[in-house]
Amino acid sequence: MAKSSEIYPAWHAAEHKTWLFIWLARFRAWRKLRQDRLELASLGDAALKDLAIDRSEIPSIIHAGEKERRRNHAT
Repeated sequence: MAKSSEIYPAWHAAEHKTWLFIWLARFRAWRKLRQDRLELASLGDAALKDLAIDRSEIPSIIHAGEKERRRNHAT
């Protein structure tokens, strides 16, 4: 029977580790965006108004950032 090191060379294992780290980083980033969206969505209308955020802007704020908001408020 062949050894696992003969079937799966070291470069193959390294490739899987790299893929795993990339996937994990993307998963963590997605989870952070989800958490931020849920946190903003949980705020009341008055709190959002104090922050100069309209409820309809939450997705654009989360995904594009504050500087690229779809609707700009006078500050």
